[in-house]
Amino acid sequence: RAGKQAVVRMWRTMPLTPTIAVASLSAIYDRIVMAPKLPISALRKTGNIVLLSVGFIANSTAHAQADTTSTGWNGTVGVGPIIFPKYVGGKQKQIWPIPLLSINYNDTFYVELQRVGVYLLASDDKKAGLGFAVEPRFGYSAKDGIRLNGMATRRSSLEGGPTFDWDFDVVAISIAWFSDLNRSSHGQSVRAAVYVPMLKNDYWDVGTLLSADRMNGRLANYYFGVMASEATAQRPQYRANSGTNFALGLSGTYRLDKRHVLIFGVNATRLNREAAASPIVETRRADQFYLGYGWTL
Repeated sequence: RAGKQAVVRMWRTMPLTPTIAVASLSAIYDRIVMAPKLPISALRKTGNIVLLSVGFIANSTAHAQADTTSTGWNGTVGVGPIIFPKYVGGKQKQIWPIPLLSINYNDTFYVELQRVGVYLLASDDKKAGLGFAVEPRFGYSAKDGIRLNGMATRRSSLEGGPTFDWDFDVVAISIAWFSDLNRSSHGQSVRAAVYVPMLKNDYWDVGTLLSADRMNGRLANYYFGVMASEATAQRPQYRANSGTNFALGLSGTYRLDKRHVLIFGVNATRLNREAAASPIVETRRADQFYLGYGWTL
């Protein structure tokens, strides 16, 4: 235990340089992502906990660290409805009541709308952090759309891997290298996001987000491909190759008083050419909206 605590203290105090960041990123991936997999039953339970904790979803934030330097829990806890497609590429929408979370514990463990993670290595000013995070990627079943009739269920995936966040005040960047942890698609993705604050005063805290989701061929084909056994006259067999989805979003809060805020966000995703060409895709856009009421910690 003493040895483990010493390693943790070393990681937290070690200066973060580009060389250390690259080496650490590789080491984290080898030790966590490439390590022997946990039993599927255990991963499935873990995935359920994460999905309940963060709700949806595809929207990505690039905050490297919280603005506050207070110890303990900080951030905003809220609840509200979110509107999003029944499946990515489908026109039908669905509404879920979800927790709207943006919290952290001592600038180390954090929960955002779409991501749960921990920083393993951080700069002295807490502006840059290297760590590990998980995010959900939702699947679908045959009942989620007309073009899915007769299709086999595509399971939701819990993706995880090393992350690197860097906050430059005027802009923040986030890069993640994720693998499918519960063996749904057996694929991998690289996610990158740039967050730009637009308005911040005593009432408003609003920013824009540009993000990219690079899916490898195995991941893309699992969710957008059509197997021979699923092919029909209207839905030919199709194999999807790797591609990059881009998204543009706006999110923020409006402070009602010292403790209470309104939380809102909109995110528009454009599917890449390979995914959009799939016979199960009805629209190239996948939009989501959320609005809620929250409390500051």
